[in-house]
Amino acid sequence: MAACLAGLTADPPDTPAQTVYRSGVDLVYVTAAVVDRDGRFVAGLGVDDFVVTEEGRAQTIVSFSSDRVPVSLGIALDVSISMTPPQMETARAAVRRLANDLLGAGDEIFFAVFERRTTVLQPWTMDRELFGRALDRATVGGTTALYDAVQSLLPVVESGRHDKKALLVVSDGDDRASRITQRDLQRSVRASDVLVYALGVDGGSGINTRSLRRFTDDTGGRTEVVNGFQNLDAATMRLADELSRQYQLAYVMPGARDGRWHPIKVEVRRRGVSVRARSGYIRR
Repeated sequence: MAACLAGLTADPPDTPAQTVYRSGVDLVYVTAAVVDRDGRFVAGLGVDDFVVTEEGRAQTIVSFSSDRVPVSLGIALDVSISMTPPQMETARAAVRRLANDLLGAGDEIFFAVFERRTTVLQPWTMDRELFGRALDRATVGGTTALYDAVQSLLPVVESGRHDKKALLVVSDGDDRASRITQRDLQRSVRASDVLVYALGVDGGSGINTRSLRRFTDDTGGRTEVVNGFQNLDAATMRLADELSRQYQLAYVMPGARDGRWHPIKVEVRRRGVSVRARSGYIRR
């Protein structure tokens, strides 16, 4: 979220809202998705359409882009014992299509599975065949330790090569075995630069949506409840669409790196739209 810029040079004139700064300026980066009342993404906005405040004080946006940028996306699949063989095959097919058909060729991905333990079956790669073989090795067993999985995978996602980093968690149930608490996980998520998304697939036993949103919404990601595994493919399509239509904003950090949480708010000067962006960051 916060980055120290050294030796910045100007981009070509047709690049929107790029500014040259002296060495050592700290910028706060924010990813924002804008949707209308029907949930459709709003394109064509410019820097002057956005208002960013930190702790209630307006900030000057010094960098802005509406272009699609590459993403480092980690995908974590719940393989706890509640997953039936047909559900597993449907989940595999949806994740495979996301990787092969919906993401950009320049996006890198990793694949992890979790139950009580979390295992990275395929580290960062742009090779979709390698990713697919790892997907085929996923097997079912154990109970669900969802919070532990997210906690352990955050550093992996942060090691991705691209500036835009995201984690997608696909799960069919509630956490039943984690050692980390929900509150501690929320602190870790807030301290990271990772967009966290959760697709909670309701196979009939119910989804703890409130629990999932506690660790997705602060990041600018989101939780979506999917009504049955047969609808998982459409949900991953919506996620890929969102990753392609986000705006990238930055402003100069208005104070020293103090290790504290600083709430931010992103708004758009247009009626009938809403903005999804991270709710704050830790100056570190």
